[in-house]
Amino acid sequence: MSNSLTRMRTRVIQLWFVAVAVAVAAGIAFGVVVTASTAVLLVAGSLVPPAILRVLWRHDTSPTVGEVIHATDRQ
Repeated sequence: MSNSLTRMRTRVIQLWFVAVAVAVAAGIAFGVVVTASTAVLLVAGSLVPPAILRVLWRHDTSPTVGEVIHATDRQ
């Protein structure tokens, strides 16, 4: 289960970077003037959400009741 969560987290971060890249490409295509403050805002906007996701989604989920019951050794 933790492997699928890791894959999903990686996929979400990849999609985030793709969305930011598409937004930057659209801005360039429409002729948006990029100043230093705009560049800093874009970098912060593209790096902060994945960092928050990594911190919040760092730990594996707790085992469910069914997993605990089936994991016990029956003798």
